[in-house]
Amino acid sequence: MTHWFRVHDDLVENPKIQRLEPSLFKALINLWCLTSANSGALPPIDEIAFKLRMKPEKVQRVLAELRAAGLIDEDERGARPHNWDERQFKSDVSTSRVKRFRERHRNVSPAASVTTPEAETEADRKTPSQGNTDSRETPARANGRMPT
Repeated sequence: MTHWFRVHDDLVENPKIQRLEPSLFKALINLWCLTSANSGALPPIDEIAFKLRMKPEKVQRVLAELRAAGLIDEDERGARPHNWDERQFKSDVSTSRVKRFRERHRNVSPAASVTTPEAETEADRKTPSQGNTDSRETPARANGRMPT
């Protein structure tokens, strides 16, 4: 199952991130993806290396550079993006919100929000040449002839 994570729009104003070399910026975004998929912590170095198509030695260098820039922290859970828990939180799960929305709208009459079709009048059901012919029947069928 795929997950999504928050990227705040102040990212463009963050000098720690904006001053990164392009390859480090790319690695950081990919590390955020791995963190999201790994319940809020970075996976082991070998898994990061496989997922990012890097050698484990290069992953260690990248992580060291991101630590030096203040973008990766170490805690009891291991390596994690800086402020991950503050920027990612569980209330983003929409299940309960959607359930409440559906319950609120369950008792609303569908006629109140749907435009009803106009009633067909007697004149609509008759064609000019046929007094009682249903409008769904073409004049050619009414006369017993099929169009050629």
